[in-house]
Amino acid sequence: MAAAIMTRRQAYYAILEHTQRHGLAITEWLDWFLATLEAAIRDALDQVRHLLLKAQFWRHHDRAALNTRETKLLNRLLDAGPDGFEGGLNARKYMGMVPVSKATATRDLTDLLAKGCLQRRPGGGRSTSYDLRWPAESVAGAPDDPGR
Repeated sequence: MAAAIMTRRQAYYAILEHTQRHGLAITEWLDWFLATLEAAIRDALDQVRHLLLKAQFWRHHDRAALNTRETKLLNRLLDAGPDGFEGGLNARKYMGMVPVSKATATRDLTDLLAKGCLQRRPGGGRSTSYDLRWPAESVAGAPDDPGR
């Protein structure tokens, strides 16, 4: 809740001032507070869903023998979420994230593709790009109902 209030800090102070100036009528403040609480809950649920997606991915790939560079790359892709990187991942972007040569980047990407961690985007050739391959049970995202 504190994070939600901090992101809405100006509105928070404005509603407090308004409430104090109008005889402590708190209806508008309660409306603001409940809307902010709802936003905080939605943000928390989004974070939990994202963590569940990451856990599903790692559970699905727990037996893949990954090197440190590959693990770092996958964690960056997982942090980017299901939408991934704009334009997908390619060797040049990989080289920018992990200091490696083009040959090593290409070798790692080919290895991750073979292990089912990545999928090739349509197209190819010199502009081959990849996306994270989410496990089948999480393709549509984590369940909307955490109690499911």
